Amino acid sequence: MTEKEEIRKRIKEKLSTTSEDYRREASAKIALNALNIPEMKAQKRTGFLGLRKTEKTVLAYCSVGNEPSTLALIDSLLKSGRKVCLPLCTDLDEEGHRTGAFDAMEARAITGFDDLVPGAYGIPEPKADTALVPPEEIDIIILPCVGCDRQCRRIGHGAGYYDKYLTTVRRDCFTMALCYEEALADELPAEEHDMPVDAVVTEKTVYRWRP
Repeated sequence: MTEKEEIRKRIKEKLSTTSEDYRREASAKIALNALNIPEMKAQKRTGFLGLRKTEKTVLAYCSVGNEPSTLALIDSLLKSGRKVCLPLCTDLDEEGHRTGAFDAMEARAITGFDDLVPGAYGIPEPKADTALVPPEEIDIIILPCVGCDRQCRRIGHGAGYYDKYLTTVRRDCFTMALCYEEALADELPAEEHDMPVDAVVTEKTVYRWRP
């Protein structure tokens, strides 16, 4: 077992001992903190008709297991007029196993939860006929994680989809991870290709990466 695998196992075991009340209340506070991040605000752009506001395009994800719940956050983003995308992994077979043919994750726009269907292992994902959103149009990415540290290092689930996808977005695309305080580590190992997220959002505060 690698060091990262050991850390994932340890964090998951710790979260399994937390109460449902803690996870529910913390998830609500995390969602509120995420919505209040300044980068979430509409962009002001000058066009032919003068100054106008343009809502951000956000790539979020559907939480599973003991992850901070994202359903209320996604609902709030949709109701606020933001363009919301969810990931669709395209290298999986009908049983949800990776085919090995290629590694691919796409951002698909949704207008509501009716646009979702059960995907691999029952995780909700956009329907195949939802609109594809190019990586360069994404303004904010909310990434899933197993855990983070206060230096904004993130440890994911190990599939590598987001690591690859992040190489295709704009340099000014803002990235954040949602994490319980209980899942924060003092320091996570970082390999050369591991890039910190711009912010780690917990129920208590928002930790910012300082290069």
